[in-house]
Amino acid sequence: METDALQGDLSTTPLPDLLQRLSADARSGLLRLANGGELWLDNGRVYLSTTAASADIGSVLFGAGTGGLDEIADLLASTQDVAGQLADRDPAAAPVLERLLHEHNLTGLFELLVPHEGEFKFEDGPVHPLGSRFSEPTPELVSQAQRRLDIWRQIAARIPSTAVAFCLSRTLPEEAEERMVTADEWRYLSLLDSHRSVADVINVTGESAFRVCSSLYRLLLEGVIEEVEPTET
Repeated sequence: METDALQGDLSTTPLPDLLQRLSADARSGLLRLANGGELWLDNGRVYLSTTAASADIGSVLFGAGTGGLDEIADLLASTQDVAGQLADRDPAAAPVLERLLHEHNLTGLFELLVPHEGEFKFEDGPVHPLGSRFSEPTPELVSQAQRRLDIWRQIAARIPSTAVAFCLSRTLPEEAEERMVTADEWRYLSLLDSHRSVADVINVTGESAFRVCSSLYRLLLEGVIEEVEPTET
């Protein structure tokens, strides 16, 4: 791809390669993908990654407890560098904002890396009201998303669909006398009643599919849960 090429197709220019070039060239602007995905960059660093299914960025910022939903929505509609403003107003919340935005952007990029074909276009200049206070080095974020994608492929071998249902195993494996359960695992385990599907657990908890499925995958490998065989109708 030529340095000045701003549009093309992901079938010939994979997204990781495209992002690597935009990072190396320190480009600032908006990368639009045909599937509705958007990646906002400042000097080659990603500060916002969204998909058509991503949570509203106002809701993400609200999670840091720095203001009400209406107030944050008004800021996003009327000013710039909203994340920076919120961090300056409440410095103690800055690490929380950074963590929430990192997870939001990592999840978005992970979903965008799932192989697909489609056109892309990069527009120099546009700036998202969120602001780039918490931008991240693009190669590092891509590397993390690719590792997550590799894990997802392993998970898919045992949890091929979110339509499957699980239940607690009647006994732990013989070599396991006890097993500590994390708070997240307990939330998921409490919902496994042989009828709720993985999709139901995702909807009830509001967690990402990756987070829920990776936890269930670990529990499945350890023999804590087992798949419920579908009943014939």
